[in-house]
Order: sequence, then C-alpha cells, then structure tokens
Amino acid sequence: MNTRLLILSFIILFIHFSISAKIYKVENTIQYQEKVKLLLPGDTIMLANGVWKDAQLVFKANGEKDKYIFLEAETPGKVTLEGKSGLQISGKWLQVSGLVFINGNSPKGTVIDFRTNSRNYAYNCIVTNCVIDKFNLAAKDSSDHWIGLYGKNNTIEYCYFGGKTNLGTTLVVWPNDSNSINNHHLIYRNYFGPRPRLGSNGGETIRIGTSQVCTNSSASIVEGNYFEHCNGEVEIISNKSGDNIYSNNTFFECEGCLTLRHGNRATVCGNWFIGNDKENTGGVRVINEGHLIYNNYFYKLRGDNFRSGLTIMNAIPNSPANGYAPVKNVVIANNTYYDCAFPWAFGAGFGERDRTVTAQSTLLLNNLVYCTNTDEIIKHYDKTDGIILNNNILVNSKGISNETGCVPGEVKMTKVWGVDVPYTTVRAKKLPYVKYDLVGEVRGDAVIGALQNKDEKPAVVIATSINCGPQWYKPGSVETQQKTKKTGKITTLKPGTDNLYQAVKNAGDGDVLLLSEGEYVATKKIIVLKNITIKADSDKKPVLLLKTDRENGSLFEIGGNANLRIQGIAINGDSKAEFPAKYAFISSKDAAAGYSLIIDNCEIYDFNVLSGAIYKAYKGSVADSIVVTNSLFRDSYRGFSLGEEKDDIGKYSVENIKFDNTIFTHFAQYIIDYYRGGNDESTLGGSLNVNHCIFDQVGNDEKQTILKSTGIKNVAINNSVFNNSMAKTSVKLSGSKNAITNCDFNGCPKPKLEDGAKSVNILFLNPDFEKNSFKSSSKSGLSGKSLDGSNIGLR
Repeated sequence: MNTRLLILSFIILFIHFSISAKIYKVENTIQYQEKVKLLLPGDTIMLANGVWKDAQLVFKANGEKDKYIFLEAETPGKVTLEGKSGLQISGKWLQVSGLVFINGNSPKGTVIDFRTNSRNYAYNCIVTNCVIDKFNLAAKDSSDHWIGLYGKNNTIEYCYFGGKTNLGTTLVVWPNDSNSINNHHLIYRNYFGPRPRLGSNGGETIRIGTSQVCTNSSASIVEGNYFEHCNGEVEIISNKSGDNIYSNNTFFECEGCLTLRHGNRATVCGNWFIGNDKENTGGVRVINEGHLIYNNYFYKLRGDNFRSGLTIMNAIPNSPANGYAPVKNVVIANNTYYDCAFPWAFGAGFGERDRTVTAQSTLLLNNLVYCTNTDEIIKHYDKTDGIILNNNILVNSKGISNETGCVPGEVKMTKVWGVDVPYTTVRAKKLPYVKYDLVGEVRGDAVIGALQNKDEKPAVVIATSINCGPQWYKPGSVETQQKTKKTGKITTLKPGTDNLYQAVKNAGDGDVLLLSEGEYVATKKIIVLKNITIKADSDKKPVLLLKTDRENGSLFEIGGNANLRIQGIAINGDSKAEFPAKYAFISSKDAAAGYSLIIDNCEIYDFNVLSGAIYKAYKGSVADSIVVTNSLFRDSYRGFSLGEEKDDIGKYSVENIKFDNTIFTHFAQYIIDYYRGGNDESTLGGSLNVNHCIFDQVGNDEKQTILKSTGIKNVAINNSVFNNSMAKTSVKLSGSKNAITNCDFNGCPKPKLEDGAKSVNILFLNPDFEKNSFKSSSKSGLSGKSLDGSNIGLR
C-alpha cells in the first residue's frame, strides 16, 4: 500500500469514528441514567454546567483500547456535584474529567470508587482533571475515603484533593484479590492539598494496601505528585503492600513521612522533602524488607523520632500483621540531607510495643548529609550493628565525620529549581539501578549524594502547585492563598441585645467586629463557623453576657475550621443569675476539626456553677490551637476542660495550648484538664506551653491538680508562680519531653515528676505581690530570675 493510499485510509477511518461516536449532553440524573445505558466505544456523556445536587452517578460501560468512553463536564470546573453525591466506575477503557465535588459528602463511604459492587471493578480507566475539595462528613470520627482504587491499570492524574478533615484516607488502593493485585495503577501529577491534623490514626493522604493483605503485590506507581501541608497524621503515604514505586514527588511542609509501613520491595526515588524549617516535617520511615531508597533530597526538615529525615524502625519478634516486621536487605543510597534537625534515627520505637528486633543487612551508601545546624546526625535508639555505613559524607556542626563508613570530601552549594542543594564531586560506588540522579541526569562517573552535575539542565521537572492538579483549580496552593487572602470587613457595634449574635451570623470570613464600651447581651448561643475577630474599639473593655431561660448555656460555640479571636473583651458568667452561663466557650459536638481560639487582653469571670468551665471541648473535637495571652481569669469553677476523650486510644482534644502572661485566680478546681489516654503513634501527642503565668488559690477542692496534663507528650512550664492552693497536686509531669523550669511554689505542693520528666530551678518563695496586683515587687526573690531576665511571674 503506497503512502497516499495509507493516508486516505486513515482519513476514512477517522471520519467513520467521528460519525459513529456520539455525544449525549444530559441536564439531570434521570437523563444521565437513561443515556449511560446507550454508551458505546468512543461515545461521550456530557454533564451540563451547573450544580448537580445529590447526584449518585454510576458509570458502567466498556470502551476499547483506542476508543475510550468519556464522562465529562460541559466546561471543566463548571459542573459541581454537591450534597449527597458520588461516582462509581466499572468496566474497561473509561475516562472521567472536569468534575468538582464540593459542599457535601458521599453517602457510599467513597466519593469516587473504581467499582460498582464487589464483583465489578474498573480496568484501564482514567480519572483526570477532577476536584474533591472539603467534601467532608460532619463528624470528625465518621470515616470515609475520597478515592478507592480497585481493578487494574487505572490512572488518577492532574486532580486536586484537599481539605479532608474527617477520619479516613484521602486515596486508597485496594490490592485485596486476584482482580486487584499486581494492578499497576498510576497516580500522577495530582495536587494533594492541605489536610489538617486529625488527632488520631486514619489521617493518611495515600494508603496502598492494608495490614491484612500486605504480602500481596500491588505494583502501584505514585509519580510526580505535589503534597502540600498534608498533616493528617505521621504517615503522609502509608505503604502496605509490595512492589510499589514512589518517584519524583514533592512533599512541601508536610508534618509526617512517606512510611513503608508494611509490604516489601518498595522503591523510593527522586523525591523532594521540603520542610522549610516547619516543625514535625519528616522524610522516609522504613519497616519491612527489600526496599530501595535513592536519589531523594531532604531539605530543612524539623521532625524527630518517627518524623526524622530517615527513620529505621525496630521490629516486634514474630510480628502480627498489624505489627512491625524487621527491616532487612534495604539499600539507602545517593540521598542528600541538608540542614535537617534530626537527619537519621536508627532503632526508633525501641522500648515500646515490644519492638526489640533491630535492622539487619541494611546498607547506607553514597549518602551526603550536610547538616551543620546539629551536633548529632545519627540518633541511636538501640544497637545498630545490622546497619552498615559505606562511602558516606556526614557533616555536622563539628565538621566532617570520620567514623566507620564515612569519607572526607569538599561540599559545595548550588540551586536547583530555586532550592539550595549541597553537592560534592567525591566518587560514589556504583549501583546498577542508580542510573540517573535527582533531576534525571545520567550518572556517568557517579558521585556521592542525590545531585550528579550542578551544571546540567534538569531533565525531570520538580512537582509543584503550578504543574500538578487541574490548571483551572488551585485553591489550596500557598501562592493562591497569598493572592486571594482577604483582610475582612470591619464593623463597629454599639451595646445591645443579640446584635453581636446577629453580627457573627452575618459576618464574612476574616471579618472584624469592633465593640464600643458597654454591655452586649446574647439570649442564645453565638455559633462561630468562620475566621472572626471580636475586639474592643478602646482601652475600656465591653462586657459580653448570656441571658437565657435555659440551664447549662454557653456563650460561644466554635465549629468547623473556624478561628475565633477575642481581644480586649470582658465576659461575665453571672453565676447569680436564675440561669447562669455554664461555659464561656464550647467546641461543636459534631464538626469541630482544626479550629482555633485566641484570647488576648481579656477578663473572663464568674463562671462559677457546678461543673462549669471557661472552655469545654466535647468528645470527637480537635482544636489546632488555644492561645491565651495577657488576660485575667477569675472566680470560676473550672478553667479549660479537655478531658472527654476517655476511650484511651491516644486521642486528645487540642494539638497546641499556650498560656502566656496570664492570671488565674480563685478557681474551685483545675485550670486545665488536658487528657490523652493510651497511645497513638500517628499523632504528635499534644503540646502545652505555660510561660509567665500566675496560678493563685486554684484547686480549693483538695483532690484537685492545678494543671492536669495526663499523657500529653510535650509540656513546658516556665517562669510561673503557683500560690496559696489547697490542691493535692500542683503539677504532675510524665515523659522525657515534659519539663518545668524557673517556677515558684508558695503554699503549694511541689511538682511531681516521672518517666524522665525534668525540673530546673524550682523555688519556694513568697512572690511578694504588689498591693492589688499580681506583679512581684522589686524586693521579691523572683525579681529578674526568669529565663529571659524578667521576673518569674508576670512580665
């Protein structure tokens, strides 16, 4: 056949396909259900632009290799599936594009499911340029997944998934049976947007497999994706099956690690872990055997222990499926670590859960660690004779290490994609699979570290918020947030009844409500679901007051991802009223996830009813932070009640609490009850920071503890005064990350310490307060004795 005849044949064939392929535009779910049954290879079913409410779509059809069947939006991004919506896919050679899931949640437990039932899976199907954004169940502890991958050879590409706040993994691969093992799924160039801390296990962004099927091979590929602020738990990605590949992804300021949790023979190569000095940012955590970890770059990470740049875990003897199998036959080669606080952790987990089996036959070769900000590159938690170092360059604050397995060599700096990267020209020992470097350059005369040649143009483009996800949808990107951040409208209010209630209800995100001097009465609870500031318009504190005909009332309820800032305000609980307020603030019972409360220069008082409190967190809620500064709390029953998580599985109600330069006086019971029972290694374990505070006549019930922090991992109490209390215990600290420093206990029990908690410079002096003040006089023994040179107590 000559060339002209061949071209003519292709034209005739193209015309035939164009004529035979049909496009069905549908306006609603009834039309969709009618037309989807008619689809043949090459056909398209098009959803009309607009809101598709409660649309539960089933896309079940069979295309052909060169003739996909398409489900697409009329205009990408202009079709939103809202309310109780979802999509199920099964069959072959199908492609979905342009859909947006917002303002709702799926009733099926998965938003986009690559199966229509337990027998009908998807094969060779693609979901591209789609969005799932904040499509959450209301209750944090209610579980769902956004993407469920079954079948084989499916692709998720150029999608955006961000803002998941409830329990459940964002994207799950299920290699559970013969129809889904060795699946070769591709997860490519997706943008995984911010995920706030969940406060428990089950907040992974990607999970491939489960403990029960971890010996199955999945052979999935996660390549070229961008992960931004994925902070759900310690495992950003949880590998729980065999033969998976994680390559050329970017992890941007994520609190956690790519975790090889179960399963063998994973490959981790060409990834960028960019911490930018953010706390808790980590790299790769290693469990199981046969892994290859090479050509990765770890930049300014600040995580430690399980969140170190590299964590090699100890194992459990004869480990169960959900335990810790030994690290064996792992090669970690040609990686670069720069300015990481805790570059390598060996034997992590030792001493807990019977993890006593150390790594075996594990080789660290040709790695460059240039971390002059730390004295200790390797943290040894247990003996590490099974970990072999060979031909590495390790540089810490003391210089180049000459320990076994290390070599000398000059280290220089360059920039790649705008990021500082150290490099060296010291020769590496060649490995057959390390053919290219971090940016895809061929390794000729191979050198130590991830970067081969600083002068070559990168062959592999780093994954960013710009080149991942749909080009028409970037709400989660740092760049977009900076461009679209609203300062909010400023509204001035005069004293009155329920005008503050109405103003909060009508406020936009970021609005500021200025209150003039006087009394503001609320007859019903003020619900805060946005970022709102309520502040005085002068130095005189306006007074907020709840007057209701119901018992156990509360003034404010905070839900969702709200951020409530109260500044220069007085809040009166009015305990002598017929129906006094029980709480000044409460969390929402069903939707509190990642919210914040900031109290500055306020006076909150007279919440003095039985079991009442300044703040009450309900079970299932998790605040990101509670910050109290420069304030006075007085004459109340309890302070901050954060002890509802009694299931003892490691959950707690607030990630970070900070009290600074604040007075607490005349409380019947505790100032804080911050409870975490059990242990959950997926979480950070909570943080309490107290500095320059006064605790006066607190805990008049003798069975009380002034500051109760049960099971909280990180507690720092500094420069504070505990004065004249009948409480049985002032402070009880437990754990190596709990410490109390430069504090005075006058007429109070001394602090109790256990399990490595520390105390420094504990005093027992009369603070000698000035008259009608809680400031220590110049003659006080506390004057100038704080860590910063000011007084112990108030600044």
